[in-house]
Amino acid sequence: MVALVPIAIIICVIGALAFLVASFWATISERIAAFGNGFSSDLELAGMRTEPQRYALIVIGIGAAAWTASILLLRPGLLFGLVLFALWGMLTIYGAGWYLKRRRRRRVAAFQDQLEQALRSLAGGVRVGLGIRQAFIMTAEECRNPVKTEFTRVVGLSNVGVSLLDAFDQMAARMTNPETAMLARVLRVQSQTGGNLAGILAGLADTIRDRRRLLRRVNAITAQGRATGWLLGLLPVTLGGFLIVAEPTLREAMLFTTVGQLFLGIALGLDALSIFSIMKIVQIDP
Repeated sequence: MVALVPIAIIICVIGALAFLVASFWATISERIAAFGNGFSSDLELAGMRTEPQRYALIVIGIGAAAWTASILLLRPGLLFGLVLFALWGMLTIYGAGWYLKRRRRRRVAAFQDQLEQALRSLAGGVRVGLGIRQAFIMTAEECRNPVKTEFTRVVGLSNVGVSLLDAFDQMAARMTNPETAMLARVLRVQSQTGGNLAGILAGLADTIRDRRRLLRRVNAITAQGRATGWLLGLLPVTLGGFLIVAEPTLREAMLFTTVGQLFLGIALGLDALSIFSIMKIVQIDP
């Protein structure tokens, strides 16, 4: 009978929380929608079709699960539990933004990898007598995403009355790489001054090819530094995990005492700072 008391308390707490959520769901839904709207532009630029409110619910769920796991693992006091709540809240929001930015960078990199071939297709279409708009339609049909999506969006904007050059500028704003910005400027200048558009597009494709070759060389040169940074950063984490498993006394002192938790947090923060510093050192923008 005594063993059932904690379970009954947990059930009552869960029921009370569920009742509060149901009572204030309209207000909570508005707050979640407002929170999700902060990710709407990044979701679009990252090429994700997830609704902002759904993404916000996922972020909140991950943060709540991480905080609950920390409470069950560390069994902290009230003050430290509130600190963990704030910490996991900030980390979750930062992680959600970082994930979207990472998806966006990957999408921009994929667009950049496909842009050379897309420009050669555009140049070929112009050479056989197609207008730039018809050449864009032909290239969009032949290419893969994300070039297909972005070129189709340019054509779609021109269909609803947006100037084709303005649509190019919008594409350059979404695809934040120098090559796309260069393409938008080249097309705008060529529309004002005239000239051999096919030759210009082919020359721009050659420039992109040379830049990609330089980027691959830079990545090869800095690969050892990046590997060293990850090795030095993950080594203390691996050693700490081994000690937690193999040394119960150290585990108790490190995880379940205030001093141990404080020094553990400092150590993890310094370790993350070291990885960040090394990655910045080996990062070279050609």
